[in-house]
Amino acid sequence: MISILSTITTIMLAFSVFYVGSFVATEGKDERGQLIMGKASIYTYILVTVGFVATVIVEAMISLSVEQLIQVLAIVYGLLATVHAFLIFRFKKQF
Repeated sequence: MISILSTITTIMLAFSVFYVGSFVATEGKDERGQLIMGKASIYTYILVTVGFVATVIVEAMISLSVEQLIQVLAIVYGLLATVHAFLIFRFKKQF
């Protein structure tokens, strides 16, 4: 189950990186684009901290193997990248 989620979030990560990269290349250079990226990055930074704490708690409660820990980190990173891309999309419509 965890490997399926890891694979799905890795695919989401790839799409998110492409979306954020295309936004930075096209609209991220002006003041509006900088504002959008800044707002999205602030929220994502908070979620990075939450994801780190959640990973540490899960590791403390359940002894994960190295492979499982890597898969959990892939899931967390994929979700973070997806949220960051979604926030850029949302703020792009808002501003």
